[in-house]
Amino acid sequence: MERPEPAAPAGRLHSWYVLTLLFGVYVMNMADRQIVGILAEDIKRDLHLTDGQIGILAGPAIAFFYAILGVPMAYFADRTHRVRFIAACIAVWSVMTMLGGRAGNLIELAATRVGVSIAEAGGSPSSVSLIADHFPARRRGTAMAIWTSATTVGLFVGFAIGGVVNQELGWRTTFFAAGMPGLVLALLLVFTTREPVRGAADMTPGVAAGSKNLFATFAFLWRIKAFRQSIFAVALCNFCVFAVLSWAPSFAVRRFALGTAEVGGVMGTGIALAGGTMMILAGIATDGLGRRGLWRPPVAVATMLVLSAALFTGAFLATDFRTFAVLFVLGYAALMTNPPISWVILQTYSPPEMRGMATAVLLLVIALCASVPAPLIVGYASQALAPSVGAASLGYALLAAPIAVVAAAIQFLRVARTIRREGPRTM
Repeated sequence: MERPEPAAPAGRLHSWYVLTLLFGVYVMNMADRQIVGILAEDIKRDLHLTDGQIGILAGPAIAFFYAILGVPMAYFADRTHRVRFIAACIAVWSVMTMLGGRAGNLIELAATRVGVSIAEAGGSPSSVSLIADHFPARRRGTAMAIWTSATTVGLFVGFAIGGVVNQELGWRTTFFAAGMPGLVLALLLVFTTREPVRGAADMTPGVAAGSKNLFATFAFLWRIKAFRQSIFAVALCNFCVFAVLSWAPSFAVRRFALGTAEVGGVMGTGIALAGGTMMILAGIATDGLGRRGLWRPPVAVATMLVLSAALFTGAFLATDFRTFAVLFVLGYAALMTNPPISWVILQTYSPPEMRGMATAVLLLVIALCASVPAPLIVGYASQALAPSVGAASLGYALLAAPIAVVAAAIQFLRVARTIRREGPRTM
């Protein structure tokens, strides 16, 4: 087991620098993972695929191994040099993304997507653990909101920039361009950052991973009721996220007869600006409300999720692109109020030496309940509805997404009740 150097806790400037690099890593994580969403129609045409097969690329190919290997990779990350581990992961998934542009059929493209997912499985658990060691509990809501808002910037990169590159140069070149920045980030991580002592920001420096084995660690975390309940709330939110990110661009291209540059530009920019801003504001609100009781933020989030479901429903029934875009972006922004409190609950309830593993458990449930089935369900539902409703089939299939969001709102209320019953836990 490799221990971090016994250095003093990092200064505030270095902590923000590390957060900035991890933000960049997460941007490329999301961009490389979701790039198929904006390229789907061109890939489908060139490789002669069906909606169901595109669903395989967007769902199981990218999410199954991410889910299965995330737990052992996080277990390893809790016991190794996290900075170097993240750098290695991003280098591998960037190369696999680039190789996607060389695929000649469904099997070859799916294989590169599997490679991306395997490497990405090690990135987030280590990042969450590092952030917790750079920021004290009172600032983690904001720090995690900033880090998580990288997903919206990643979608801008994937949808807006990817849509333009695809329209001008084709989907194969787009895959290559999407992989390049990750290699630069990997070098910056290795040569410009240092590994902090685990638990330093919790005033328990020197804590290393305990002697519990993989299954004992998993069982320990799973027994924490608030942690377990919040995971299922997040998974339901992510069912909507992966459904709409995989299929909403194709819906707009088909329904409104537009090109990928226009659709990707509008959706990517809207998601980045509205979604990213809302996520950061939600993080600040989480820190403020959480000081008066950690049960308060989940209640606020539940209210926003009900609004999100209504907006998404209107978007997928819209008859013009402008109405669709406005409702979709507002719905996505309301949905993005949930990540900050979810990460804060994870960091609050899991011991410092288990935070990588706790993140992997969260991602495992998200993958099995959301990122694997959501694109498949929507794809095959659209395929089944097409004979009866024609081009409108994808819009009707996407209505499964807001239903999941309503269920998530109910689950967050359960989380709030559990936390309140356990006592006045504050941040």
